[in-house]
Amino acid sequence: RMEFRVVRTTDCFDEACRFYGETLGWPVTREWTDGGRGRIFGYGDVGRIELMEGAQQPVSGVILSVETDDVHALHDRLVAAGVAIDEPMAERPWGHRNVGVVDPTGLSVVFFQWIA
Repeated sequence: RMEFRVVRTTDCFDEACRFYGETLGWPVTREWTDGGRGRIFGYGDVGRIELMEGAQQPVSGVILSVETDDVHALHDRLVAAGVAIDEPMAERPWGHRNVGVVDPTGLSVVFFQWIA
């Protein structure tokens, strides 16, 4: 089995874990405390984000793009959780409806849904 994993070292480990685990509802697929804390959250069959506690570096020019079945419902869940919307809901000419946020580690995340 193969997977695609985004790895992020962060000094906001607990806050980032709450964002991906509680706010987004992504399941933990692995975690550890030996040699520092780390946690991997799964999304779909092969997508993963791995968070490791440590010195955080700025992110530039990278956007995590995540497909979802219902971007409106996700938008409402993000707002209800107090997550600031960085990129308002919009329909894009390439066939996406999307909304963007910045996760607690400073990584831009755009959630999109295909539209007809």
